Amino acid sequence: MTGAAWDAFWSSLPAEPGAALWDSAPRLTAARHLPLLRDHADLSLPLVDVGCGSGRQTQWLARHFPQVVGVDIAEAAVELAAASHGAPNVTYRRADLLDEDTVTALRAEFGDVNVYMRGVLHQLAPDDRTRMLRNLRLLLGGAGVLFTQELTERTGWYIAELLAGGEQLPKTAGLAAHFDFGARIAPAHDGRLRLLFEGNGYDVVADGDIALHTTEHTSGGHPLELPTRYLVACASDMCVGTDVTRT
Repeated sequence: MTGAAWDAFWSSLPAEPGAALWDSAPRLTAARHLPLLRDHADLSLPLVDVGCGSGRQTQWLARHFPQVVGVDIAEAAVELAAASHGAPNVTYRRADLLDEDTVTALRAEFGDVNVYMRGVLHQLAPDDRTRMLRNLRLLLGGAGVLFTQELTERTGWYIAELLAGGEQLPKTAGLAAHFDFGARIAPAHDGRLRLLFEGNGYDVVADGDIALHTTEHTSGGHPLELPTRYLVACASDMCVGTDVTRT
């Protein structure tokens, strides 16, 4: 995905919270993710929220970390986040974390950080996933821990079945039409997400199935929840005070 494409997406959305499909209330999202990270991470470190979007989760996470940096490739998202979800200990940056110089500069500014990331890797081509993971490993350093939630092939099948069955899901259908949402080759299926991280210099300390709560409702009036995977990891041989176990 290009920054221009995501700029156009965020520029076209209403400014109110929940306009994006994945922009659910933090009590359904970051609040459920934090315990999974907290079990393994040093919360005294700064946090980088990768793909921060509107900043809705970023602002909530700032209650639990001394400093939070929300980064997104879309300038329109960063502007929206700064205007609508600010906090004294939050900064927002337009940044392409595939660029090593950008990551090196963040590393020099903040040192070891924790990383929070939702639904970013599935948007990237396989080579770019490797570059992203290499750069995120640099951000983590020796003390940081990463949490990610990712779409799986099962997510794609589920979305395709809903749309083929006639469900009226305008947000989901719009993403499917413009960004191949649910149709791209996802990085997680049958342990593939774990293997992706382990093959790129990470130790996985926890992983498992988790629902992605969306801001859309089915024809029956129920909130749409998508099947996804989560993973918690640190740089190989750098996990401090964690047991590397599969959950």
